Amino acid sequence: MENPALLAADTPKRRLLALYEKHGYARYRVGRFEEYDLYAKNRSFITGSAILTFTDTDGRLMALKPDVTLSVIKNTPVSESLRKLYYAESVFRAPDPESGFAEIQQAGLECIGRLDAYSVAEVVSLAAESLGLLAETYILDVTHLGLLRGFFADEGIPEAHWDKLLTLAEAKNTHEVRGDAWGLSDTSAETFRRLVHLRAPLAEGVRELSALPLGPRAADALSELASLAVALREVPGIWLDLSLKADTRYYNGVVLRGYLPGVPSAVLSGGRYDGLVRRLGRDAGAMGFAVYLNLLERLTPGHPGPDADVLILDEGADSAALLRYVRELTASGARVRVDRAVPEGFRYTKLVRFQGGEARE
Repeated sequence: MENPALLAADTPKRRLLALYEKHGYARYRVGRFEEYDLYAKNRSFITGSAILTFTDTDGRLMALKPDVTLSVIKNTPVSESLRKLYYAESVFRAPDPESGFAEIQQAGLECIGRLDAYSVAEVVSLAAESLGLLAETYILDVTHLGLLRGFFADEGIPEAHWDKLLTLAEAKNTHEVRGDAWGLSDTSAETFRRLVHLRAPLAEGVRELSALPLGPRAADALSELASLAVALREVPGIWLDLSLKADTRYYNGVVLRGYLPGVPSAVLSGGRYDGLVRRLGRDAGAMGFAVYLNLLERLTPGHPGPDADVLILDEGADSAALLRYVRELTASGARVRVDRAVPEGFRYTKLVRFQGGEARE
């Protein structure tokens, strides 16, 4: 008989969590509810700001958890060593107001503490490897929020204009950016356009940036990207795209978006969010990402796979012997169903007939 362990279901979630555990990240579990005030103060950090609330028996206003990262930061004490945590949780929010609330399954990780260059590179590498576990080809887009903001500061552009310029950058709409409108020289306006439209593999993109006339603040961000490119030179699928946008009240430094063929939106999102940690009263840095497991259903149209690894037909079995056999299979990780006949539409990997105390394949 085949080794039952080989029949164990292999799911995207299992592969991701095994990856994070292999790199020393510990499982973190959060409850479904959190005090509403935590999310109310940080609504713009949450994708889809609508929040489901209810009044608890003690009178507190509670929320059905719309985000994992906020709960992790609130409930994780900062220590001298890094806190490396991974999770697999459901959140409840309305990403599309017209479609209403939905349960969104996420798997991801958080690295909290005094981050160094290796910590950042490790998180980016694990984000790329996560995508690689889900599909043969993928793209992980990377940016550094300090680069465009540093460029604006170096050019003396008033901060009141930064959000508008970042919105134009996200849309790659640079025809509105004329020197006379923003106080830029023609040379600086052209540099901005080149920054916004730059899209290349990470190392190649860093080389292109190095050839541009950047001021000291933008150059500092470029230096971080250059170090990251060196650390990740053997990791495929990472692209530089400076048009990525994130809320700078929370995010700083490297920001990530991950894409898979056949899925129209990002299946992975994250970055460095020291600003969020500071808003929650912690003196530390933090970086992480989430994989949106619900979106992966688009990779496997139709039925996602067998309903069981082993279907056992009870043809007059000895109950004690059959129970013992089922326990052996499930202990090895196999999903097992026992029935009198094959259920209509039921899909299985292996069929076993059990009569008396014997199994026949």
